[in-house]
Amino acid sequence: VNGSPVGLHVKGISHTILLDDMKKSRTFLDRNLQEIALNIFAEETAGEFYQRDAIEPTYTKIFDYKPQYNETSFDFLKRLSARYGQWFYFDGMRMQFGQTKTSKVKLINGASLHEFGIETNLVSHKTSFGGYDYNLASNINASEAKTNTGSVDSFAKVVLDRQASVSQPNLNVGAYTNQAQNATDITELAKLQTAGRDANSVFYTGISYLPIGLGQVFTIQNQTVEHELVAIEVIHHSQIHGNYKCEFKAIPADVAAPHYTNVEKFRKAKSQSAKVYDNNDPEELGRVKVEFYWGAGSTKSEWMRVVQSYSGEGRGVYNRPEIGDEVLIDFEGGNIDCPFVSGSHYNGKAKPEFFDSKNMIKGWKLRFGQLFKFVEKVGIWLSDPSGNEIHLDEENKNVTITTLGTLTLNCKNLVLNVDQNMSTNVNVNKTDIIGVNHSENVGGLKTIGIGGDFNAIVEGKYLEHIKGNFESTAEKDRHDNGKQSLNHNTGGDLNKNAQKEIQNNSGEQTRHN
Repeated sequence: VNGSPVGLHVKGISHTILLDDMKKSRTFLDRNLQEIALNIFAEETAGEFYQRDAIEPTYTKIFDYKPQYNETSFDFLKRLSARYGQWFYFDGMRMQFGQTKTSKVKLINGASLHEFGIETNLVSHKTSFGGYDYNLASNINASEAKTNTGSVDSFAKVVLDRQASVSQPNLNVGAYTNQAQNATDITELAKLQTAGRDANSVFYTGISYLPIGLGQVFTIQNQTVEHELVAIEVIHHSQIHGNYKCEFKAIPADVAAPHYTNVEKFRKAKSQSAKVYDNNDPEELGRVKVEFYWGAGSTKSEWMRVVQSYSGEGRGVYNRPEIGDEVLIDFEGGNIDCPFVSGSHYNGKAKPEFFDSKNMIKGWKLRFGQLFKFVEKVGIWLSDPSGNEIHLDEENKNVTITTLGTLTLNCKNLVLNVDQNMSTNVNVNKTDIIGVNHSENVGGLKTIGIGGDFNAIVEGKYLEHIKGNFESTAEKDRHDNGKQSLNHNTGGDLNKNAQKEIQNNSGEQTRHN
């Protein structure tokens, strides 16, 4: 410290060291920035060095899911403050998150202020982003040529008003971002980043003989012009005999976002395993929720999509992981805020049922036992636990269909071609119903064996045409009945033989020619 006795050097770190002790990984669900910050401050500073009224973020939306990943809590809050345009600093006494502190300090150039300097930064403020909204399956984009909420500081306004001279007006080609999930988000993103660039338009520097704290709002009077500023850098000097001064760097206090705002700031993550704890997606998109293997604390995610090998409207492959499954999580662009399921893993407790040393077996098996299995050079099986099975026997070149219930074929036309033999075995009853015609051709012998009666009911004519002999044998009686007439015609002889009597009876006359 300048002004300390010779040989004594004092070096200190602010109380933010309490938040910067070790890296952590955890998730915050359904929380806003204030709730996240208060939770961290209360947990890691034991309630010291912060006051609730100093934790007032201007960004108040609730996050469905906000992860802290392999970073200290200080770095996490620092990242959030840059991403959402919030002031975050330690003012020497308390942590501040969200807004700046006002004060009555007024510096007069040439009296309490010396070496006063002004630096303008005439650069482009324009911003243009494009992204993707998967809920609407549409491109989203937003752009801003300059901020509409810029500082009214005289020098800052010069930079703002002259944007057209330092940048081309074309905003059509922008940068891709996955930080926005819908049109509202990407519009906010563009406006916030433009406001952050506006905060870098002008910088004020000087040496003050009055104490100024980091993040403190104060006033400079330069002749007849006043500038209301916020200190962004301060170096304090305690000199011999207790004389004090400080060097500062400041920006206009009315900027809409801090100068370090960076809406594209995110924490990078690599692919990792997780366990599914919910798969009943209310939006019916096949998404899942997972628990990360991050140790103690909250490690649950929000809904994330699952990669499919083939997908599209009215088509695709659909496999949704089961609760308890181990899945592989990846991140869009490495962004920890944008996880998705890229695959599933077997593990020591859930081993593959299809494993074989020669890797001949492939297949799918569902949780209730439905099975689709391929064994190379052997066959294919499609089965369920009820006993239904279709088996394609590659070794013996057979196909077997098995069911313990009813097998029904519904089709317009059915053609069965059998090169050799065909057998049909029915243990109980068989019914054939034919709506129009029935044709049957037998190239050789046709044999019908009936254990009981044989009934033929014909509503029209009954015709038999036999090129060879016709023999009919009844081991008991035979009756030929015709309600009208009964005719026997032959081109040759008609012989009737009986071992006993032949009786010809007629209710009327009988003729013999």
